[in-house]
Amino acid sequence: MGIKYLWNILTPFCEKKPLYELQGKTVAVDLSCWICEAQNIAEYQVQPKMYLRNLYFRTSFLLLMEVYPIFVLEGKAPELKYDTISARNAIQFKGAKPKTDGVTTGKGRTRFHYVLKQCAEMLGYMGLVCLTGKGEAESFCAYLNQEGFVDGCISQDSDCFAYGAKTVYRNFSISSQGSHSASGGSIDVYNIDKVRTSLGLGRNKIIALALLCGSDYSNGVDGIGKDSSLKLFEKYSDEEILDRMRSWRKNGQIFNEFENKLADKNICTSCGHYGKLQSHNKTGCKNCGTSSGCDFSKYKEERLYIKNEVNIRNKALQDSNFPNEDLIGEYLITKDKVSKVDLNWEQPNLVSFVKFTTKQLAWEEVYAFEKFLPILTRWQLINYKNLDQVKGLKGVLYPEYIKKKRTPKGIPSYEIKWLDKENFFKGLIPECQLLEISDLEKFWSTIEPQHLVEKAYPKLIEAFLQSKVKPKKTTKKKKKDVDVDELNNSLQNISLNEPPTKKKRKDKPKAKVKTLDNFLKKAIVNNFNINQNVGHTSTPVKTVEKNNLTLDVSNFEDDNESDLSDIVDNIISKKLPDNIKIELKSLGYEINDHLNTDHCTSFFVDSPVENDLFEKTFEEKYYSSEEEMEEVETQNDVEVNDSFDVDYVPLFERLKQKKL
Repeated sequence: MGIKYLWNILTPFCEKKPLYELQGKTVAVDLSCWICEAQNIAEYQVQPKMYLRNLYFRTSFLLLMEVYPIFVLEGKAPELKYDTISARNAIQFKGAKPKTDGVTTGKGRTRFHYVLKQCAEMLGYMGLVCLTGKGEAESFCAYLNQEGFVDGCISQDSDCFAYGAKTVYRNFSISSQGSHSASGGSIDVYNIDKVRTSLGLGRNKIIALALLCGSDYSNGVDGIGKDSSLKLFEKYSDEEILDRMRSWRKNGQIFNEFENKLADKNICTSCGHYGKLQSHNKTGCKNCGTSSGCDFSKYKEERLYIKNEVNIRNKALQDSNFPNEDLIGEYLITKDKVSKVDLNWEQPNLVSFVKFTTKQLAWEEVYAFEKFLPILTRWQLINYKNLDQVKGLKGVLYPEYIKKKRTPKGIPSYEIKWLDKENFFKGLIPECQLLEISDLEKFWSTIEPQHLVEKAYPKLIEAFLQSKVKPKKTTKKKKKDVDVDELNNSLQNISLNEPPTKKKRKDKPKAKVKTLDNFLKKAIVNNFNINQNVGHTSTPVKTVEKNNLTLDVSNFEDDNESDLSDIVDNIISKKLPDNIKIELKSLGYEINDHLNTDHCTSFFVDSPVENDLFEKTFEEKYYSSEEEMEEVETQNDVEVNDSFDVDYVPLFERLKQKKL
């Protein structure tokens, strides 16, 4: 479609870009190209009215990406295109004869106009502008781009450049596959300014290419292709090319001279002077001033250009109508002139759209509602300031709350739950379809860009952010119950003087007395338990007084300490001499020797006193000096410990603690 070979010529200057780069732009869409791409405009096809479905999803994609489209519909087709239209109808309508369009030739667009009318109706429900040109749609699109109403044209027709377009977007795709799948679609961008700078190809040369190679309006010149046409364009500027082609018929004498000069064998093909090339190579050329060879820098390349132009001219003039001024006028003469274009996006009509798609596309109401809801909410976000001023609103939704943050295709967004407070859309969806919706909250939710939500509903965002703030965890410290008596004791023990410094003792091997201490303790406890449990035995046993603790060796049974029991038995089984008994009695100790029992000992006393002989002896041997003894006596709150590595607790005190 369009001018033959033009897309191939422009391919090196094409830039493939993701669709999001169109954000914020206004584009003119050649609607007929999108319809033809669907290739299913007949009602008896497997996918009826696929053009409507494709049109909706493409348009909604642009709107949600903040690209504003202006759709241009075809006007009356020029007579130059009737043959092309007839051939296309034969393909698209399977040979069905199209109806006439009031034109005597019968080669119009009646059936195609019916399709365009359906598309325009659906676009109207979406709130978009549709313009109908007086002629070709690409002509009107190019005019809008040339005058600065739009940033570019979305079209598959290369004719747009011949009509004066500056930027053309081709191969529009919203597919999620391919090299631009992550960006959600791609498009090919062609800028005529880059082509003109690099290749010298402007609007006039593009029209000349249509005359030579063919377009929708003509078949071109037989035997002329892309290479010969581009070679012709190299010799002349964009402003000169059309006049030069017109001169082919007017100035025939000049081209006749060119032909005679090219055919004269006595003219050197290298320098263009009189003489043959072989002779100049041997003896040189007088006009060139050389003794051997000749100067080919001027004529040889020029001769190739002249030969190419003469060849094109001879083939082109076989057509008596060449160059076709009607074709040149079709491209250069602007039929559509407007001073202002309405670019306002009107409010989408959700109710009418649901009814239209249910009838034309056989969509269920719930499906149509779900697909159209984002269009309505996006329009509200963009026009939030003017909602109160809009007359005849066709339904408004209110944001209830923000569900969460989203980033579709890398765009920071919010997912918003909407509410139909005024019941605009109540009853639009049948009850049976509503019952099939598993998640109503998701059904009424849309994803909107953050920058639009911040402008329209700042309080909604503030409430959302506050709901996400986690309260600080206050760690409650448990207050310890203060014991007054303990506190007083602690205060009494505080000394304002410097604490006495302990003298470092020499490293001495520490006696392992812990095991012996435990051993003795167990003996006392076991002996006491036996005396207490006498009443429970079947054999009568003599009652033992609590103060008279008689230790039996049998009470020292312990598998882990059997080695010590033998030693202790040998020690305590011996009787004390009489002189020692007299001295102990003078000190207040009374000794009972139980001679009737082999396992009794006279080592322990019946009435324990506070400082026994064992403890006095221990203190004399354990402490190295009197100073250490004094230190120990002044220490308070000593913890009970069985080991001699810490402060020693007298045996008498330990017995009192056990309540024996």
